[in-house]
Amino acid sequence: MVRVSYDYDLMTVLARHLWHLRDELDVTSQTDKTFAAGDIGPRRETAEALEDFYGAWKKSFQDGWQVMTDLGNLLDKAGKAFYDQDASHAAGTAQQVTSQVRDEAIRQNQIRKQTLDGKRRQAMATNLEARYKTQQARLKKEQDALVEKRDKLDEQTAAQQKRQEELNKEQEELAKKREPLVKQQDELQARQQQLWQEEKKLLAQREEQLQAKRDELAKQYEALREEQEPLVKRQEELQRKQQQLWEDEKALRAEQDAAIEKKATALEQEQKAYDAKQDALQEKQEALWEERRTLLSSGNATQADLDAWQRKQDALDKERDALWENEGKGLAERWDALEQEQRDGEKAFAPLDERQKEIDDAREQLSRDQEPFSERQDELQKKQQDLWALEKSTQKELEDAVKEEQDVLDAERADLDSRLAPLDQESKDLQDRQQELWDDQSDTEDAQAKLTEEEQPVLQRQQDLQESYGEEQDKIRDRDFDKDEDLGQLRGMRGQLEDLPDEAFVPNGYTIEDANSTTTVSYQLDENGEVKVDKNGNPVETTTSVTNKNTGLTYSETYRPVSEDGDSVTTIHSSDGSVRKVYYEKDPQDWGEGAERRFVTDENGQLLEFWVKAPGSSEWTDESNAGASGPPNYLRVEEPLIDKDGLPADGGKYKESAPQIISSEGNATLIVTTFERPDGQMMKVIDYDGPGGIRWVTDENNNVLETWRKPGPVEDHNRMDWQLWDSKSLPEYNNGTRTWQAQIWPEVQEKLDQATK
Repeated sequence: MVRVSYDYDLMTVLARHLWHLRDELDVTSQTDKTFAAGDIGPRRETAEALEDFYGAWKKSFQDGWQVMTDLGNLLDKAGKAFYDQDASHAAGTAQQVTSQVRDEAIRQNQIRKQTLDGKRRQAMATNLEARYKTQQARLKKEQDALVEKRDKLDEQTAAQQKRQEELNKEQEELAKKREPLVKQQDELQARQQQLWQEEKKLLAQREEQLQAKRDELAKQYEALREEQEPLVKRQEELQRKQQQLWEDEKALRAEQDAAIEKKATALEQEQKAYDAKQDALQEKQEALWEERRTLLSSGNATQADLDAWQRKQDALDKERDALWENEGKGLAERWDALEQEQRDGEKAFAPLDERQKEIDDAREQLSRDQEPFSERQDELQKKQQDLWALEKSTQKELEDAVKEEQDVLDAERADLDSRLAPLDQESKDLQDRQQELWDDQSDTEDAQAKLTEEEQPVLQRQQDLQESYGEEQDKIRDRDFDKDEDLGQLRGMRGQLEDLPDEAFVPNGYTIEDANSTTTVSYQLDENGEVKVDKNGNPVETTTSVTNKNTGLTYSETYRPVSEDGDSVTTIHSSDGSVRKVYYEKDPQDWGEGAERRFVTDENGQLLEFWVKAPGSSEWTDESNAGASGPPNYLRVEEPLIDKDGLPADGGKYKESAPQIISSEGNATLIVTTFERPDGQMMKVIDYDGPGGIRWVTDENNNVLETWRKPGPVEDHNRMDWQLWDSKSLPEYNNGTRTWQAQIWPEVQEKLDQATK
């Protein structure tokens, strides 16, 4: 195969030489002098011919200038095109080399850090082990003392086990001695059971005969009861009437007592008032008597004093008489009337007395009617007595029938018991020894239980020590020395770190020089001058420039990853000064797994090319004429506020609040999550996961900054990720081309307002 190579440097130099030659030709072919027809000669035909010749001659210079211009442009365009292609490959290679250099430096530093952390952890583990060995030694001393006690108790348990085995052997020998006697005892018991069965059979026969007589007597009792039933009903009816009479009498008595008590209470109140007045008059009377005694005892009382005293006495008598006439007399009459009313009330009980007399007469008549039945009752009672006597006599006959055989059995049992007695005593002695052994075993078990209680704190301390040791080891293993530096420990380990390699320099950029070009790879830096990385540690933007030393041409491309899935945006500055953007999308959610898309636009976002790679294919297809509108917005937004999971995209600078469920109706759920920056700036993520689900990203005043949706039909949303739909940060909203009008849906805003209230 023929290998074709292009010298784009030569093409560029030739283009520049052609343009220079063209410019010189242009200067040479130009003249400011003009010739009139008369200056050429007198013949008009000759002058016109010469003018035509000059015009043709001049036009050939103009055509040559245009050809040289077109050839120079063609060589320049071709040289730059080949250069851009070569520079693009060089840029990719430079990015890989720079990435490898950075990755290697980072890897070396990680190895160094892992080694340093390992040494620090080893030193901490050594100190920890020494500290815990001291505690373990003290604990082991206590454990050894407890083990010694346990061994002694185990020896006692073994001795008791041996005693138990000896007792078991003696009990087995005793059982062999008792075996024939027990067999004889079982035979006696079988004979006793047979005798009881015979006795039971005789009892059944006797019971059958007696039961027939009992049944006959019961029939006679039942017949008598049926004949007496009308009398019983009469007696029950009399009892009911008697009960009703008592209740009526009680009710009447209660009614009269209530009325009398009410009147008596009123009279008692009046009587108390009257008695109080009487007592007052009596006190006055006693005072007058005391006054009269005083006058008489003084010896100098005059007739006038006595007359005055008499007038007081007369006034008091008059007052007492007036009290009687006005109150006492009427009160006495009302008391008499109440007593008369009480006596008259007894007359109301006359009808009740008559009813009582009727009941008493009926009861006497019932007694007379009952007399014939009483005689029959006595006869039946006598038959019952005779039956009981028969039962007693037949019981005696039955006992006499089995007594002889029972006496034989009792004699044999007594003889057997006499022979079993020594063995029973021996068994009792063994049982006593067994009980003594059980007591000793119980004491040993108590001692073991007590020892176990003593062991528990030691075991717990052992467990706590092991757990504490494990926790301390876990802390050493999980310790992050970046967050907890502990410079004191590093100073203490100074002599142990001499074999550590120096920390490798991680470049923020890289330059590759060769004879023809200079390639520079640089990264976007943060406010600290370090390479700015995303939350996964990858550079957020990489710019690679390739400059040709021979021609001065420069090609550069800026690569920016958009997602973890491989989506990216590359901005290309070609050597001819044009700018293009290449948007690469891997696995578009609504295109099927394995599909890829590539959008190429100019610097203003105008779509130039659209390429598609179908799932499972390795070939790109040009779909530029398929009517594609341009790359999706989520590829065009340089720094989205959140990621597809609804979390801040800048790597955790926000403080998240607990998600708040505003409403949940059917399949529509409204959730608000608030994030706060350290400077107090707020950001809200509002998820409305209903029909046509949408996610808004707003400021604290609910002004929409971004909108997110799930692609495809609603029924597929459960398996789709959220995708950035629109953002206020897009260029068209900042350069005035379009106006940002995104708002929260009114029905959702209403629910948010209600939740705020």
